Amino acid sequence: MNSRRRFIGGAMALAASPTGPAQASALRPPPGKTGYILMDVESGAVIDSRNAGDGFIPASTTKAITALVTLSTLPPTTRFLTRIHARGALEGSVLDGDLILVGGGDAALDTGDLAQLARALREKGVRRITGDFLVTGIDGPKQTVLNPRQPLQASYNPAIGPLCLNFNRVLLRWRNRAGRRALTTHAHASDRSVPAEAVAFRALRTGGALHGLEEKREVWAIPARDMRRDGERWFPVRRPARYAATVFRTLCMAEGIVLPEPKDTADIPGDPPLAMHRSDVVFAQIKKMMKYSTNLSAEMLGIAAARQIGGTPRTIEDAARTTTGWLKSEGIVRDDLMLENHSGLSTRSRVTPRQMADILRDGHRRFGSGYIGLHSAGRLRGDEAGLPDYDFRSKTGTMNFVRCLSGFLEVGGRRAVFVIFGMDDARRDALDARYAPYDERKPPGSGRWLRQALNHENALLREWVSRRLL
Repeated sequence: MNSRRRFIGGAMALAASPTGPAQASALRPPPGKTGYILMDVESGAVIDSRNAGDGFIPASTTKAITALVTLSTLPPTTRFLTRIHARGALEGSVLDGDLILVGGGDAALDTGDLAQLARALREKGVRRITGDFLVTGIDGPKQTVLNPRQPLQASYNPAIGPLCLNFNRVLLRWRNRAGRRALTTHAHASDRSVPAEAVAFRALRTGGALHGLEEKREVWAIPARDMRRDGERWFPVRRPARYAATVFRTLCMAEGIVLPEPKDTADIPGDPPLAMHRSDVVFAQIKKMMKYSTNLSAEMLGIAAARQIGGTPRTIEDAARTTTGWLKSEGIVRDDLMLENHSGLSTRSRVTPRQMADILRDGHRRFGSGYIGLHSAGRLRGDEAGLPDYDFRSKTGTMNFVRCLSGFLEVGGRRAVFVIFGMDDARRDALDARYAPYDERKPPGSGRWLRQALNHENALLREWVSRRLL
């Protein structure tokens, strides 16, 4: 995820770097197809548009759709519960039976949260168990990767399940000393970090698989050439429940509690828990999902919304289909749209600028400034002399040969929603056709294409602010 954030951050820096003022007509859109719409938020009147009925890859602007469906279906104070249950009697400091860790769909659970659960278990007097240490979770999708057509070693493309930890990522650090290389793995959070025993790394000197599954752990093989200098990098976890359970076992050991190796179970206890962690309220999770564009959070929130709408989605795609059905049943969009998931980590999803504008307008109608405030505040690029006062809030989406921007503009008390989508179908299709699982190389020409898309995007926004919204 860090590498992706650096890329997006670089794109935003390009969008914010100073240049001379330019009109949209003076800058050609990038090769491929561009579509946009500017719509009055109150009346729905279209102020400006181009190809507004054509379908585009929405990338991470999909998360604005996820925010709307989640806010509309889940109470804003909803919390997700991670529980510890005991099956058996506590006799002195010994639990005569099983201990069960139950995931409740909390995408933001981290090592510090599990440390609090381990501490609560110690305060209950538990020091040892005679039975099994079991791990399970609520019904829902369990997939080893969010999207199998995206780079498999990218930390923004982890596994998903009802028990997650540290956004299902592990931190690898390597240090080179006296001709020897030391690799360490960390279940790392801002306030607590412990070794990640369920994930191991080794240096890869020749060809071979970059990821493999063993009985008790997963193993990543990293090219030695990538570790010539000291460094660190986040990697995705493919067995999130085992990862979380082994970290909890380590944290319990630090509290003086001895647990055996974890085992999976399908049984979910119905009795009151021995200890429980409550997540932050769902509105706060949505706000962080929009700010940091966290794919796992978007998928977990979308699944929770789909479950609330009705049924239990078995896959990420099932949950996305529930959302598209909800959008039509609520009358928010009139025509069909295609969402493969809730994060935007897909090249198969298609949304038109008009549909996205209608979705944003509905978010404003339902939640007003609460929904607008989920979008990041920013400024337009270039000299602002002569521009009227304006408020600009947006959500971005970026892939190779795909650029998306949507949000809200306000000038002189007049507020509008806007959507700008661009993609080069031919080059994007060519990339998908030659997909390689572990290839994260930047394709030739993608940087130039993105710069041109950002320049056109900014010029269009400047024209809207200076002329169309006055």
